[in-house]
Amino acid sequence: MTTGKMMPYQRRQKGFSLTELMIVIVIIGILLGLVFSNLNVMGDAQNLKAKKEVGDLKIKLEMYRADNGSFPPSGALGALVNKPGDAPRWHPYMKALPKDPWGNDYRYLNPGTHGSEIDIYSLGPDKREGTDDDIGSWQLE
Repeated sequence: MTTGKMMPYQRRQKGFSLTELMIVIVIIGILLGLVFSNLNVMGDAQNLKAKKEVGDLKIKLEMYRADNGSFPPSGALGALVNKPGDAPRWHPYMKALPKDPWGNDYRYLNPGTHGSEIDIYSLGPDKREGTDDDIGSWQLE
C-alpha cells in the first residue's frame, strides 16, 4: 500500500499548440509549392507538344503541295487523311489528324495571315483565337 499524496489531476489540453500548427502550415506550403511547380512543367510540356504537332502538320501540308501542286483550301486539314476530289497524286499523309494538347482541332488558313503562305495553329490553353497563348506555325520560322 502506498501512503503518498495523490498527484493533482492535470487537465489535458485539447487541440494543437501554436508550434504544431505552424509546422503543419509550413508542410502544406511546401506541398502546394511542389504541386504548382509540376503544373507549370505540365503546361510547358503541352506547349512543346503543340509546337511539334504544328511543325509536323506544316511538313505534311508541304508534302501535299509537292504532290498536288497547291495547298488544300483553308480549313481542309482533312485532306491529309482523306482524298479530296481534286488531288491527282494524293496519298495518305497521316493516319488521323491530331488534337491539340487541350483537346481541340488545329486550325489551318490558306493563305496565311502572318506573312507566310499558310498558317497552322492551336488556340492554346484558353481556347480563344487571337490571344497570346495561341501556338502557330509563324512562331516556328
